[in-house]
Amino acid sequence: MDRYNMLVGPAAIRGPRYRFRNPAGPAVVAQSLIATSALADIGIIVSGGSDSPWVGDDGLPLLGLLQIACWISFLVWFHRCRCNAEVLVPGTHKYAPGFAVGAWAIPLAMWWLPRRITLDIRRAGGPPVDVWLINAWWFVWLCDGPLSVAVHLLLLHQTDYHNPVDHGIGVVSSVLAIAVIRRVTAGQPAGPLPYFNMT
Repeated sequence: MDRYNMLVGPAAIRGPRYRFRNPAGPAVVAQSLIATSALADIGIIVSGGSDSPWVGDDGLPLLGLLQIACWISFLVWFHRCRCNAEVLVPGTHKYAPGFAVGAWAIPLAMWWLPRRITLDIRRAGGPPVDVWLINAWWFVWLCDGPLSVAVHLLLLHQTDYHNPVDHGIGVVSSVLAIAVIRRVTAGQPAGPLPYFNMT
């Protein structure tokens, strides 16, 4: 058993669900895929937006798979960090670890609940001096996701998301997401905690 998978403190009596696990690996995977998505957005902007060969019949399936891979890797990282936060400060979180995944699929609540969980995870790793970064990421994510869909459907009456503005917002969202992943991961100890083996 490596040092990250040891049972910790009060969580030790609650079973292996609350083992502290290293978030660095999932963080690297998520950041790499998100960075690749940002590069794809830049490539589409540079090569003509809606006329780009990247958004043709051959490119769209690959872009779709890349987005799915980004979401899966992000959720794996997010859930691991949330479980670690339960180990760091057990019993202080309003939402259960399962909400780290489920909150993204709850209608309307998905517009604010994941941000709340992110802030709780960050606070578990120490004073959150970078709340502004999480808020900026969340605002731009809303602009890139739910708000973008609403604007296109209700105001523009079209579903073409392959214009420079949409992809530009996607790039900014990706950069902020990578920064948030780095900060949150850095806030989780990379090694034994001072209260290991305490009951």
